[in-house]
Amino acid sequence: MSTPANAPSRPSPRRPSPRREDLLAATVRYVAEHNVSDLSLRPLAAEIGSSPRVLLYLFGSKEGLVREVLAVGRTEQLALLERSAAQGGSARETLELLWEWLTDPEHRGALRLFFEGYVRAFGRSEPWLDFGTASLEEWLPPLGRVLEGTGANATVVLAVLRGLLLDLLAGEGGAHAERVHTAWRDFLDVTLG
Repeated sequence: MSTPANAPSRPSPRRPSPRREDLLAATVRYVAEHNVSDLSLRPLAAEIGSSPRVLLYLFGSKEGLVREVLAVGRTEQLALLERSAAQGGSARETLELLWEWLTDPEHRGALRLFFEGYVRAFGRSEPWLDFGTASLEEWLPPLGRVLEGTGANATVVLAVLRGLLLDLLAGEGGAHAERVHTAWRDFLDVTLG
């Protein structure tokens, strides 16, 4: 008996195994360099040393795999925020460390993935559904703790941070990058002194 075309995809079995974790990590690296919206299992599998069949078995569906890739990205961002808070000291020092990491050219792929997921969430379809809302709900509490006692508004700081990061991604280095970095420093001067 065949499955109807509109039936929900099989949920991911979420089997904890070293192979599954290795393939997820390889997929995260792959989508950081490619457009996740157009992710196709066959080229992905060939690139990461697997097969579409194995990926479907381990992650339930292509959408399940994309959901897990997005979750890894959000988890990494939150861990970064927490590390910056632990190492930074003042709110300004924490935000400077966060900015430094996020704007490192090595992390450009991770930023692209984040913004792609965020924008795709507006379509309210799987696997992007609730990505934007979850990101806000995850970022605002720890950012609020970082800013506690400063009088700064976490929503405003997060909006400026993301807006400038998006602007940075839109241009190419040189004067463009310096303009964005200067804008961030100016914002911190006005907001946190």
